[in-house]
Amino acid sequence: MKSNLELVKQFCKHFAAKDKESYLKLCDDNIVWPSTTNMEETEGAACVGKKQMFDERLPRFFSSFKRFETVYEEFLDAGDSIVVVGKYRITSKTGKDFQSPFAQIYTIKNSKIVKFRQYADSATIQCARMLQ
Repeated sequence: MKSNLELVKQFCKHFAAKDKESYLKLCDDNIVWPSTTNMEETEGAACVGKKQMFDERLPRFFSSFKRFETVYEEFLDAGDSIVVVGKYRITSKTGKDFQSPFAQIYTIKNSKIVKFRQYADSATIQCARMLQ
């Protein structure tokens, strides 16, 4: 059995590689992603379940950018929670480049990711998103 830290590192590796089949296996069917204020059009509404999170919300969000790349820099083991620090490299639809630091918190239960929270520079992300 993988440690929680290894599980999240695997998720991040597969997510960065866009290997959806592999990263979905690491998530609970009812994964919860509380909304990030000022970052999504569904502001205030939590995303619940793999389908809503990975088939609906994220593709719609990523379609607002020419490029949205996640760079994972540090993984911190906090037991049932793993904190990941990094940055987003973003290119707006008009070709302007941005960087936004983030901290992500993954909650693990029964060897599955059950909750994902993030804290990011949403003002920078929104600025990149608005440049259509």
